[in-house]
Amino acid sequence: WISPVAEFGHADLLLLCGAAGSFLSVLAIAGNAVAERVLAWGIALLLLASVAVAALQLQDHSFSPVFAAEATIGKTNGFFAHYNEAANYFIASSLLVAAAAMFGRHATATRLLWLLLAAAGLACVYFTGSRGGVFGAAVGCGVLAAVLLVIGKRRKAKWFGPAVIAVPLVCLAVGVLWILGWQEVQRARVGGGIDQLLDNTTRLYLLGIALSCIGLHPLAGGGSRSFSWECFRFVKRGDQGDMITHRPELVHNELLQAATDYGLIGSGLLAGLLGALVLAAVLRTGFEDRPREHDARDAWRLGGLAALAGMLVQSCFSFVFHLMPGILLLGICLGQIARTPQGPSGSRGAGTRVLLTLAAIGCALMLLPAGWKGSRVTGILWDSWLAKQPETSAESRIDALSEAIRVWPQIEFHQARAAIHQQLAISHATGPEFREAAELALEDYAEAARLHPYEPAFPVNRGKLLSQLGRDDEAEAAFRQGIGLQGGMEPGFRGHFSLATHYLGKGLRLSDAQQPEAALATLELAAEEMELATARMHWVGRDMLEPRVSVHEALGIAREASGDVQGALESYNFAAGLQQGKRVHYRAAVLIGQSAVGHWSQRQPSKALALFLEAKKRVGQAGNELPAGITPSQRLEYLAYLDRSIAFLKGAKVEPEE
Repeated sequence: WISPVAEFGHADLLLLCGAAGSFLSVLAIAGNAVAERVLAWGIALLLLASVAVAALQLQDHSFSPVFAAEATIGKTNGFFAHYNEAANYFIASSLLVAAAAMFGRHATATRLLWLLLAAAGLACVYFTGSRGGVFGAAVGCGVLAAVLLVIGKRRKAKWFGPAVIAVPLVCLAVGVLWILGWQEVQRARVGGGIDQLLDNTTRLYLLGIALSCIGLHPLAGGGSRSFSWECFRFVKRGDQGDMITHRPELVHNELLQAATDYGLIGSGLLAGLLGALVLAAVLRTGFEDRPREHDARDAWRLGGLAALAGMLVQSCFSFVFHLMPGILLLGICLGQIARTPQGPSGSRGAGTRVLLTLAAIGCALMLLPAGWKGSRVTGILWDSWLAKQPETSAESRIDALSEAIRVWPQIEFHQARAAIHQQLAISHATGPEFREAAELALEDYAEAARLHPYEPAFPVNRGKLLSQLGRDDEAEAAFRQGIGLQGGMEPGFRGHFSLATHYLGKGLRLSDAQQPEAALATLELAAEEMELATARMHWVGRDMLEPRVSVHEALGIAREASGDVQGALESYNFAAGLQQGKRVHYRAAVLIGQSAVGHWSQRQPSKALALFLEAKKRVGQAGNELPAGITPSQRLEYLAYLDRSIAFLKGAKVEPEE
């Protein structure tokens, strides 16, 4: 009931358990000095390790601490595969550590070191190349400064007056760092400046698509990750540019993502919870009685509010809460800002602490099965998929995926194994090995489609395999299913193009089998699908150029064989005008030459001469590019024939018809 795709619903449940578990754990340890120190040191040490990895990556861009190195937008990803996730981690951890250094119960040397570490972590945000991260870090620092002033006012701190005077300078510094950060990150990424960044409307289009998806079921939403397939129907050529070659799986705005997944009710409850916690934290920070000198409440609220602000701002531009590290940090921030005033004894009641601890343990127990399976699967896939130097043989990868599927069946595992079998089938081309690999791939694609019935890639790939196996009816049904699912995402899934190439192959087979009428009908469909495909592309890919020419060339041949000379010439002319279509001029030349002979036999020499001249011109336009089966010597013989015919008619004083 959480999602039409069970795996996605399960993933969101795990994220919810992670957030709730970390939130409850932080509440449970509030007031326990030892536990608070463990939490603060844990965050600081993890941040230190991440900063160290970032420093190594700045020296060696290909360095990866554990897994195989991944391509990145910026210069560092830390421990993460995606730069946005890394930026979000650095923002939250750095601001939490900075707050602990300012008001935590730690030695002076520790606090100074942590301040330096927090500054290094915030600097790492810039090196990730995340524009949303730079903005989030700037906002987080601004909130840190604002809450710091509130605390100083409430505490009647000596530094409050000078700090207020410095507010304009602080605001200016934060603004300058933000703008310069955007400018430099944008220049490093694409070579442009901040003007180019502001002119980029891609995310606005994604937000518009998200609003359209919300309109399908505004109250309850479409279920977990439903945007990843519902968005296809609203994608339009020309609006997205080359963005539509990459499926927009997530909204790039977490609040709107919640609205598409769980409707206005779900997103409203989420916004209400966050707003209530933030408001309560601000009121307690500003009006709570001055805590004891060694109380960490101010450190928790200061860090929690600043880190939460930075994370939420970045979440308006990216999907930062869909991995466990980000969601755990979110829970920690919420737990810190939800800290309530303690009783006279200075600690939370034993009963409350026990209940919170049991609830946190319950969340951990719900995560345990997935964690155990995930650990086993990681071990199984390590050598062939995750290691820095993985085994690349198809057999080892298939074996690893088969074992992983036995332990924990996942859509991605079936898809990956199907893709390997499909590549093996392509490499064998024909014979029993081809058929065996194709059948295995079909089984995996069918299982993947059962687990995720809204994914267009599965039926499209099944259609390709079925077409190769000669199971035409099944192939066409699969392609039609994929086209129905892909919506406006032809550049991403190529449903129409794949169906067109299938019809081309089928039409040629029918032609070879001496079934001209069936071949003609099939090739007409091929041309129709091919033009539908190109009409839905933001540009025609290089891999589409030759098949498009071949479709129209084959259609011209079929029309010519059926006696439709004019239709054949239209197809030849269209194909010849396409990129990589020069060779089809030769077919048009031969057809025009045949027409010239007909007019000559009907005693229309002027018309015949004009056509012979046109045929010679078209041979010249073809140049050295000739259709399949035509040799250079045949081209020379035909040119000689045209020259003799033209010379004869001109010798008879015939003038070409205009």
